[in-house]
Amino acid sequence: MAARTCLVGERKLVRAGLKHILNKEDFEVVREFEALSEFNEHDADCDLVVIDRPDDASDIDPEITRLRQLEPCPRLVVLAESMRGDRLVASFAAGVDGYLLAEISPEALCESLRLVMLGEKVFPSRLVALLAGRRWTAPAPLAVNAGGRLSEREVAIVSRLTMPNKAIANELTITEATVKVHLKSIMKKIGVTNRTQAAIWAINNGVAERTSVDG
Repeated sequence: MAARTCLVGERKLVRAGLKHILNKEDFEVVREFEALSEFNEHDADCDLVVIDRPDDASDIDPEITRLRQLEPCPRLVVLAESMRGDRLVASFAAGVDGYLLAEISPEALCESLRLVMLGEKVFPSRLVALLAGRRWTAPAPLAVNAGGRLSEREVAIVSRLTMPNKAIANELTITEATVKVHLKSIMKKIGVTNRTQAAIWAINNGVAERTSVDG
């Protein structure tokens, strides 16, 4: 059955293009709004909300947080005009399920939305390159939301998550199996479910040096 989809954005042409693409695939566009604030509990029967977010758009993260309180809550995906690290981190903190760049192909867009509907978190592929370009540091162990603390070894690992496990193991003089065990513990402590989310958590919590990632 097609996913009932809502499109949000001020740009009518963009909404029309998205509607044309999605209605030909596993999605059915049933509602359109110019602003996320127009979406309320009466629209919660939608399965998916795709939000067009140009660079000059106002802050939508408080509205995303509000929608997260709805029961049932639809999947929320932001379609951003360009990569902005601060916005990406803020959007995921607010509760989005996907953050994609508008330059994505129609095929990749639909496949990403299918993954979101299956419960996956979807990030732009360019994020990996941006994370890899940062200078990483290993500060003292940090307090985390789960009430635990990251050990010195865990901080060393989470600060190197753009590297393969084998490279991390070689650099820290431990086995790959040990890296995997620590990574599982790290994700549990900080409340994330995959490696990319852990890398973004590291940026947001000061394990990685904060630098501009615009463009």
